[in-house]
Amino acid sequence: APEGGKSMRKVQVLIGFILLLTLFGFVVYKDSDEKKSNSISITFEKKEKKEEEEKKIFHRKLNKLLNDFSYQYFLFKQATEENGRYVYRDKDMTVVFTIDPQFQNRIEEEFKQFKVKYGAYVAIDASNGKVLAAVSSLDYPDLTFKRTFPAASTFKIITAAAALETGIADLDTSFVCGGHDDSCSPSVWLNSRYKVKRNLRDSFAHSSNPFFGNLGRLIGKEKLIEFAQKFGFNRPDYGFPWGILREPLDGYDLALMAAGLGETRISPFHEALMALTVANNGVMLKPSLVEKIYDSEGNLLFSFKREELSKVISSSTAEKIRSMMILTVKYGTVSDRKFFRILKRKYPQLIIGGKSGTLSELTYPEGRCEWFTGFMEYGGKRVAFSSLAVNGSKYYISGYGLGAVASMNFVKLNSEYAKK
Repeated sequence: APEGGKSMRKVQVLIGFILLLTLFGFVVYKDSDEKKSNSISITFEKKEKKEEEEKKIFHRKLNKLLNDFSYQYFLFKQATEENGRYVYRDKDMTVVFTIDPQFQNRIEEEFKQFKVKYGAYVAIDASNGKVLAAVSSLDYPDLTFKRTFPAASTFKIITAAAALETGIADLDTSFVCGGHDDSCSPSVWLNSRYKVKRNLRDSFAHSSNPFFGNLGRLIGKEKLIEFAQKFGFNRPDYGFPWGILREPLDGYDLALMAAGLGETRISPFHEALMALTVANNGVMLKPSLVEKIYDSEGNLLFSFKREELSKVISSSTAEKIRSMMILTVKYGTVSDRKFFRILKRKYPQLIIGGKSGTLSELTYPEGRCEWFTGFMEYGGKRVAFSSLAVNGSKYYISGYGLGAVASMNFVKLNSEYAKK
């Protein structure tokens, strides 16, 4: 019996030891499993936080793209042509741009052919705000955004709008003023013995400085600045290259501004938007370079929608300015220019109007800053545009000529589409 009791105790001790080992192993396993589970949980939380942060970054990027025109332009400059569209791709999104590659390429070729060292051309669909072309000289690739060019006589569009909208003048309103049309001195306009009776319609077409200088004094400083601001001068929003306006110091300065000879700076993009406002019955549209945006999986995130910025002038005023812009081409400042003569002879079905502007560029590069800002209508399409060249004594084409040549290409391109 004693021997049996000892054996039983040994067995019990052994069983207890085995149970203890089993329990210890379970505890160790459970602890290891908990640690592993905690580790997985922490990893998962980190992954969730990372994904959440990436989503925030993506949405900030998307929001910036839709609300910052300069960012749109920055990405466009990195785009490549794919299946008849300019496309930008990165790990997050694919952006399809509104620029028409065929039109863009043709204008670029014209810049090369005429050796335009310092110039720009911008075209915007006047019915919806889509940018169709944005071309700069090869040596200076971002001139479409440069907003320190003198607005020159294109500012007469604003002076005319203010006069018509406030009832100070109409197309046939006339008064006697001194000096020739291209005179640049308010003292001459008031005191010259050479007096001419001019009306608004013809003064716009011939870009008469004396008429518009005196008209500006009748409009007054507050109203002229008000309409300049309506057309976008000194706006801070949307990352758009809005023009810069300095308030006139006195009546003399006001007359210069109204005639387009004041300290008024502008970009080719803004010039085209001014023309769009006139061509679109006085409504300024939000310009955009973005047609569509897709995420990394190909899901459509954004598709272009027409958006109005503001009603700048009445449709009646816009139509009157539009008619004067047509007269500028018919018998005004550009009517006898070589490329406009060719344009009118070859494409009489094209409706085109605009405002010329010429003034010395005071910042680099020095030279004669030549604008033609206007619109063209052909094949059911309405396009607002601005063309610019800064030239010295020797040059191959003027800024006005660039506008005419680009319009020829527009007609040819749309005629080719019609044939196809």
